[in-house]
Amino acid sequence: VPGCPPTAEALLYGILALQRKIRRTGTIAR
Repeated sequence: VPGCPPTAEALLYGILALQRKIRRTGTIAR
């Protein structure tokens, strides 16, 4: 998020979203 430092909740949400994307791409790749 530009202009302001991300909060702990934002970081956790982003990490979970990235993990879901990685899992989806991994399953699709296989």
